[in-house]
Amino acid sequence: MPLSRAGDAGGASGWWRDLQVRDIHGAPLNPAARWIVVVFLGQECPVSNASVPVLNALSTEFSLRGFAFVGAYVDPTADLEALRAHARDYAIGFPTADDRGHRLARAAGASYTPEVAVFSADGARLYLGRIDDRVGESGAARPAATHQELRDVLVALAAGATGPFRGVAGYGCAIPEEVRP
Repeated sequence: MPLSRAGDAGGASGWWRDLQVRDIHGAPLNPAARWIVVVFLGQECPVSNASVPVLNALSTEFSLRGFAFVGAYVDPTADLEALRAHARDYAIGFPTADDRGHRLARAAGASYTPEVAVFSADGARLYLGRIDDRVGESGAARPAATHQELRDVLVALAAGATGPFRGVAGYGCAIPEEVRP
């Protein structure tokens, strides 16, 4: 499902608007979807970067089934131009948010990139955890995932399950602490 700009009908309810989420170009984001999938991104994190093709494929597959994907950049030391270049260079196929102030990360309870949170349109967190098991606890990567937790959650929701779903901790890069002036 597409993301609408603030003020458009059909967007997420007040909980999302209250977070005042803006994309990396400064425009308000208001997901117009039944479920919102937020993936926390670290432009310097190799695990996060390696996950982009999987996330792009899931976004394409599930966008017509009521899901809106949002990438949330969480590095408080990054400048917006670096984040824009990263989104462009990695061909991220869904909107990306400026979450350097960690509003989304706090709302989700996220602690690493590329951790994923799935919310209902009314703001209930239905899942928080890994995308899949392609990267193990030791940081070693498999050629292909043997468990695809995010995909399983999306399939279950699309089939009528209500959640919440048990999250599985993944491996990646810690979300940096917020830098205060």
